[in-house]
Amino acid sequence: MTTCEAPVTNEIPPSPARRELAGHGPASREPSAPGHAPLSRAPLSRTERVAAGTAAVAVAGFAGYGFATHSPSTVGYVSSVLVIAAAVMGLRRAVLPPLLAAGLAVAAIATLAGGLIRVGHDVLYNANTGPYSPSLGTHYLQYDHFAHAYVSFVIVFACWFMLAAPYAGKAGRRDLVLLAVGAALGLGALNEMVEFIATLAHHGAYAGGYWNTGWDLVSNFTGATAAGLVLARSKAGAKAGAKADAKADAA
Repeated sequence: MTTCEAPVTNEIPPSPARRELAGHGPASREPSAPGHAPLSRAPLSRTERVAAGTAAVAVAGFAGYGFATHSPSTVGYVSSVLVIAAAVMGLRRAVLPPLLAAGLAVAAIATLAGGLIRVGHDVLYNANTGPYSPSLGTHYLQYDHFAHAYVSFVIVFACWFMLAAPYAGKAGRRDLVLLAVGAALGLGALNEMVEFIATLAHHGAYAGGYWNTGWDLVSNFTGATAAGLVLARSKAGAKAGAKADAKADAA
């Protein structure tokens, strides 16, 4: 008895793109590796759009105010905010929590207002109250310190959500918290560098010297450390990581 064998063909199966063009349904996506965030970028949520629009209006408004008042620090502060905003948009893959999106917009406004709004004969960053410490070279209560601490606090949570949370279920939590804190401190140092370059470009206008830069870094460290402690003791980050893992596995 003879058997019929299927003829051997050398045809290459059509690619997913060709199948999609031929009308056989959408091309299937390659599943992402477990524990890895999907490469696609989620569309902006309503809260994110409002926060981004608020920040954009603030940048345009403060830039116009700075140029109108001939503030020599306008380019420096606007550039630093745009650099941080570009970093956030470049790293963002999932929808940011509403509170974080709003916090980032407030951070941009606090930075621009501090460097460009004039209070008396000085800028808002140097506004202070309470006694002055000659040994520390600063007032105990100064807008500059609180603004830097707040911005670093918020940036740590942004770095955690965008860089660390997708891997919270696969790696050591302590190491990921240190990653978020270190990334925020690096962005703070980048901000100081931008301000320094802008200062050089304007022939030393509003140069704060070692005291100003030193206290800026101390304030950055204080805010970032506080955020790191909150993350280390909170279960919110672990839940965000588990949610990101579930989305990555389903993608």
